[in-house]
Amino acid sequence: MRLFAILALVAALFVGTVDTSAQGGQLTPAAQAPVMIKPKMKLADVKAVTQFIAGVDIRGTEVDAYLDTRKILVDVIETANKATKKDDDMVTVEMKMEQVQNLFTLMQRGSLKGAEAEKFKEIVQALQDAVKAAQAK
Repeated sequence: MRLFAILALVAALFVGTVDTSAQGGQLTPAAQAPVMIKPKMKLADVKAVTQFIAGVDIRGTEVDAYLDTRKILVDVIETANKATKKDDDMVTVEMKMEQVQNLFTLMQRGSLKGAEAEKFKEIVQALQDAVKAAQAK
């Protein structure tokens, strides 16, 4: 129940701060003049969220947005692997606001086990912190 309250708070933050053309909760494709968000996460968290969203059901109209968001995460993982970073090392995931919103939407749709709640919360917090930092500029 507490997790749902946190998700509702984060959703309100994203919805309240982003002007998008999304209708009916659908993912939004990247738009012009992007606001860049730079969440910092452990490499292990980037890997975890990439696997997590791979198990989420998407609509046919959301394929491009999903693939775009997943590509950003995969690129970060590949770059970190080439730099021989370890799972505990921090990485910066540079994303457009729309991609952050898409990632959050995908994460909301997924089902997780109680043991994954803390990891999920850390990832959401990293996204939320990055959005707040971008708003402060």
